Amino acid sequence: MSAPTPAVAPVTATPATEWEGATPTGSDDGRKVSASDDEKNAADLDPVVNENPAVLKGSGLAGDNESLDGAAVIPDVSDRSDIPWRLRIIAFLLIVFFNTGASYADNVLGPLKTRIRKELKITNAQFGAVASANALVNSILPIIGGIGMDYWGATYAAIISCIFICVGAVVSGISAHNNHYGLLVGGHIIMGFGSTIIGACQNKLYSHWFAGSTLAFVYGLDIAWNRVVSVITRTTAVPLSNIGGFWGWALWIPAMVCGFNMIMLMVYWWFERNVAPQYRPVLGKDARAKEGAFLKRRVKFNMLGQLPKFFWILCSTQLFQNAAVSVYTSNLSDIQVKTRGTKTLAAGYNSSIQPVVPIVLTPLAGLFFDRIGYRVVFISFTGMLYVIVFSLIGLTKVHPLVPIIISSFALSTNAVTFLASIPVLVGNDRLIGTAFGVWKSFQNCNTLILEVAAGAIQDRTKNQEYYNVIYFLIAIKSIETLLGPLYDYLDGKWLGHSLRRPEKVRVAIRKEAIEKGIEYEGWRISRWTRRAVLTQLSCMIIAGWTLYIVYSLGT
Repeated sequence: MSAPTPAVAPVTATPATEWEGATPTGSDDGRKVSASDDEKNAADLDPVVNENPAVLKGSGLAGDNESLDGAAVIPDVSDRSDIPWRLRIIAFLLIVFFNTGASYADNVLGPLKTRIRKELKITNAQFGAVASANALVNSILPIIGGIGMDYWGATYAAIISCIFICVGAVVSGISAHNNHYGLLVGGHIIMGFGSTIIGACQNKLYSHWFAGSTLAFVYGLDIAWNRVVSVITRTTAVPLSNIGGFWGWALWIPAMVCGFNMIMLMVYWWFERNVAPQYRPVLGKDARAKEGAFLKRRVKFNMLGQLPKFFWILCSTQLFQNAAVSVYTSNLSDIQVKTRGTKTLAAGYNSSIQPVVPIVLTPLAGLFFDRIGYRVVFISFTGMLYVIVFSLIGLTKVHPLVPIIISSFALSTNAVTFLASIPVLVGNDRLIGTAFGVWKSFQNCNTLILEVAAGAIQDRTKNQEYYNVIYFLIAIKSIETLLGPLYDYLDGKWLGHSLRRPEKVRVAIRKEAIEKGIEYEGWRISRWTRRAVLTQLSCMIIAGWTLYIVYSLGT
């Protein structure tokens, strides 16, 4: 389907629409306005590197100079094509390690569920509280962290996050010495202060180094590396827990990896500070300072008010979708033990096969999005695969490798589809940190609620079987099969099918929209949509914390 020809907003006599700064190249919609002394002084300053200095005021487009409280965010949809590949490769090889330790510590819990329940003498719901502990603080924190990283820079946010991760990993390791449930939960809560934010930092840095070229491919490589870590974790968790009869080695090894990640992060900080200034990520406060005293006076933390309507709709409609996969993954070994009588060690090895296929296919899926497009088409396909997987693993006696291998194909397109779509929906690289913060907040609330709820459902099922949990997961993923066509319809109606376009084309569409004042509905700011979705998020946070507190206390 070809994209509809966008309608250019006509110039009217209303003073609400005016251009601040130079008229953009190729635009017929700009006109002169009287400038204050501050604005004239700002015009004498050098423009922001890789920025279009013209900012449309009053268009309602997300990222334009209009916001709900009058603050300004300079649009940035640069393609970064001038950054040398040598610098990009070095940056990627350092950034990709930022979250390895946190991922290791999080994934080690699933294969050890049976052992941890035995050693700590806890219920399934309490184990669910451990598995979702880092999601507790990350129901709110990613939004604050995302706004902060957009203003102060992703690197400094990553350093602070890594400190929390290291401390939390050490506390978790200590918990194994006396089988202290509270310390294990506390350690993962501390890790939670950093684990999600550091992932958002990676996404923002990738967007700086690779936007307009191979952004989705790089997201795919990052996910693939996390799959490698997952394979290593799931194959080594049980053997490590048997070393010297002390199961705590399975927690201490991830803590050591977290320390290594801190070293890699500091090396990246040194690298970033020593590349040519025009290639460095531009800090929000620096960019605004270059725009002069007038804009600098108006800076406020209003990033949430600038996120566009379609982005909020995506967050709202993805209710529990990521959490269904998380519940399946964290319980996969135990499901095999319960439904088929598989030995714990064998179940752990079977589970470790799941991330193998995505190691290859996820980067290829990202490359497909960069070169061809059609991002949201894969959402329904992935949902259908998971319905099949959940049915086979929980409701039949087929060999567990059959659904596990099928799930590996679903896993290949599960996360990268959304990571590749969010920059398209936001349409402004300066809001990427805030957007990923909001997205992570929703994802963590989903996990926080569903992990604990699934454990409670299992505890209330006869003989603690999994079939009621499986029915619930199937219902959730059945909804996702309907969401793909809905998103594609809205994409065509609101964004000129930008989500179907290759990376370079979608960047060009957004640049044209900013330069010519073309109003795409999906990039407009909607107060009511934002308020409704934030209300939904608030209710989810309250529900998640309530469930967590009740079941983590074993009541």
